[in-house]
Amino acid sequence: MKMHRRKKRAGLTAAAAAVLAASAAALIPFYGSASAPKQKTESIVYDPGPKQRCYSVSDEAGGKNYGNRSSDCKNIVHANRVNGDCSWFGYTSARGVECPAWRFVTYNWDESKLRAYPGYDHQVQGRSGSPLKLVLQNNSRNLRTAQNKQNCELKEVTFSYEYIGSSLKRPAGGGVYRFSDGRVNVAYDALVQQTGGFGCAEKRAILTTDFIYKTVRGTNVISVVHFDPGSFSKPNADGVLWTNKCRTSTGKPDGCRVTVRGQRLKPGKQTRISLDFTAIAKKYGKYLGNDPIPKKSQIESVQIVNSAKGADLKAEISRADVTLTK
Repeated sequence: MKMHRRKKRAGLTAAAAAVLAASAAALIPFYGSASAPKQKTESIVYDPGPKQRCYSVSDEAGGKNYGNRSSDCKNIVHANRVNGDCSWFGYTSARGVECPAWRFVTYNWDESKLRAYPGYDHQVQGRSGSPLKLVLQNNSRNLRTAQNKQNCELKEVTFSYEYIGSSLKRPAGGGVYRFSDGRVNVAYDALVQQTGGFGCAEKRAILTTDFIYKTVRGTNVISVVHFDPGSFSKPNADGVLWTNKCRTSTGKPDGCRVTVRGQRLKPGKQTRISLDFTAIAKKYGKYLGNDPIPKKSQIESVQIVNSAKGADLKAEISRADVTLTK
């Protein structure tokens, strides 16, 4: 991900330009070098796009699954997708019980508010086999409490790749992909639109990309903010909006969580988001226990999160992929 635009150089002499060109070539020997090893980039999700209706809907706070759709699961053929723990999904192929390839995940929304206003929605639009458009609707601006006051609870509607072996691939030799296995990039098309203003003191109507990986210490989360019209949090000198300092609320050592600003989205304009999480982790390494990419790690999930408090926000997501270059 490009965190800052590069400044243009001006007034270089011909000699200086030649030195710069030679230096640049030395830094990237794999271009035009027959002896240098070739880099390989591969998708590490079974359904990039996504293109198939093979998903579940999960209520994170309520701990239940609903709205499962398995009509296209037959189009994602791989022995690693067999998992007897997913019998709740209701799809069994000739190979055995299989899991969803991706999920919608809601937080703090009761299912009774699905497709209501105020309320939330998750839609899948388009023809199966082509990149589908996923619509995440999160409307809490006029949500009232039992005392008829503005409800300022955190509400989220999320698209998630998160099942290892059935959503996230396994390496050819089995096991799991580690963050240290190569350069991890997440890319997708996004469009966001906020309607109305804010009803709560924390002006939160944000879209983030969350990269989640397990370490020996705990679960690390790098969250990159792309849309933040209300400036929900003031960044520190490093551009960090929030961090848990690698500790729980009671001060015990825990996985590290950090939220930073990234590539920005303009309202109503579809934009290609591209994030190099390897570079981001290194940049903010001190917020990740000074060990941002540990050898012992496990890529757990990638999520695109519509998050709001007392605000109405819609996001459209398509052509998503998670790739590893090594």
